Amino acid sequence: MNDKPSILFIYPGAARQSRLMDIENGQSPKDFFYGYTHIRDLGFKVAIGNSRKDPVGPINQVILAYERLRNRHINFGISSARVIALSEEISKFDIALSFNDFFSLSMGLYRSHIKNNALLFGGFHGLSDLPERVPPVLREYAMRQIIRALKGLDHLLFSGEIDREVAIKMYKIPREKTSYYPFGVDADFWHPAKSPIKHHGILSIGSDPSRDFKTLIDADVENNIRIITRLNIHSPAHKPNIEIIRGSLFGSEITDIMLRGLYQQAKLVVVPLNNVWQPTGCSVTLQAMACGRPVIVSQIKGLWDTNILKSGTNCLLVPPGDAQALSVAIRRLDNDADLRQRMGEEARRTVERHFTIARMNTALENIISAQAKKLLSPPPLIFDDRV
Repeated sequence: MNDKPSILFIYPGAARQSRLMDIENGQSPKDFFYGYTHIRDLGFKVAIGNSRKDPVGPINQVILAYERLRNRHINFGISSARVIALSEEISKFDIALSFNDFFSLSMGLYRSHIKNNALLFGGFHGLSDLPERVPPVLREYAMRQIIRALKGLDHLLFSGEIDREVAIKMYKIPREKTSYYPFGVDADFWHPAKSPIKHHGILSIGSDPSRDFKTLIDADVENNIRIITRLNIHSPAHKPNIEIIRGSLFGSEITDIMLRGLYQQAKLVVVPLNNVWQPTGCSVTLQAMACGRPVIVSQIKGLWDTNILKSGTNCLLVPPGDAQALSVAIRRLDNDADLRQRMGEEARRTVERHFTIARMNTALENIISAQAKKLLSPPPLIFDDRV
């Protein structure tokens, strides 16, 4: 390996490959490439891999079908077949970097299928929550599999500082094997409306299983609420002010330009979350803040920032799962135009100062540089002078 290792960036699905041209044309943000474009522009040899690629051959396809059925029932998505499907691609690179929790675990668990000595970097968004998502009878099994998988990875990247700390203790991970990899948004793409517009309605977006739309639906709110999600939720008949649109940032007809317009037009944005260690809701919150909109977000135990987010100044923080507190927060913003204006402006300033994509790019560059040097340096010679 030279001082610029070749890197395979592995994402779930094939959508990102087609979005590269949209980025060049200003039609998409760089957020969810997690530093790929920055590393590419530094002159590294990079490529994109799809962690949902199907394997070749009838035996591997049968294995994949079994694993998909099993994983659907136990909610634990490790897969040897997916690693086999990407093993040849991974073997062509010095570093393979996964940005999906379960594919990261799968790489570590089944790294014997990868023929070269590629460094395997696993990115995690909610590692500490995974055992709680399987049936109770299978939690010990999940813990054992996770610990085995983590031992097979060369380095772990966490998008949440709190999740990192909890995971280190939970799985007994050496701290030096982990790094904090903070999310940041493309503030050039996500920006306030360039001309005055009339703001209307409440917007809530997200398809992560940790979204708590039930609490938002249960809240006592008179204003119109628009929820954009792929999750299986329904609006009660007695609440005609709630509109549910099936879609997400990926895999829907809602383009990034359209989504930015929805943020800009919203009176306020609500990000209701379950109380998890995962720093969930970070992207939507920061995108909305970058667009200059006031945001209400659940103050979960894994909140991605506990110092810069100031409730009442650049956002409103509410207890998770508390429909009454959420109702009060929504009414507070809905009825106070001056507060919405001040909070939205401060939200934008906060993103510009602390949460742009630059922090993510810098973190990844430093991690790659440090780990590549450390992990590929030959071990020190030990001389034994005994005779």
